[in-house]
Amino acid sequence: MSYDTVAVYIGYIEDICLVHRVERYSIKGEETIAGNCKYYINDLSFRNYLYQGFGYGVGYMLENIVFLGLVRNEFNVYVGNIKDKEVDFIAIKGARTLYVQSTYILIDEQTIEREYSALEAIDDSYEKVVVSMDDIALPNRQGIKHVQAWDIRL
Repeated sequence: MSYDTVAVYIGYIEDICLVHRVERYSIKGEETIAGNCKYYINDLSFRNYLYQGFGYGVGYMLENIVFLGLVRNEFNVYVGNIKDKEVDFIAIKGARTLYVQSTYILIDEQTIEREYSALEAIDDSYEKVVVSMDDIALPNRQGIKHVQAWDIRL
């Protein structure tokens, strides 16, 4: 199948609102990066139907749920890039900008470092949040707030 055919089909899927395309945004350059985007499904039941089972992909499901929450709260949402790191979401609503990382659980030091270091690389004073399914809320780290997924207030 050619690239053009795939692009047309993805366009159809977007047009009927099954998926949302999210453009990448260069945080340092403050501009969108053409041609390299991510897609989030509009209804997770489709994902559950196509890929049954709970174990694999819970982190991706949480990321999708956080995205849908941001859109529902009328944020313009982008995927951020800074240096060699990815920020899950840059959410902009009026004068408010919010950087969000999501992960299933902050289980070990490597995961904690991966999630927080992307936000720590950003040199501005906008709100920064890590969302996870951890049972306990972790203390702030260099101004970055940890929020439990069920306790998100945008």
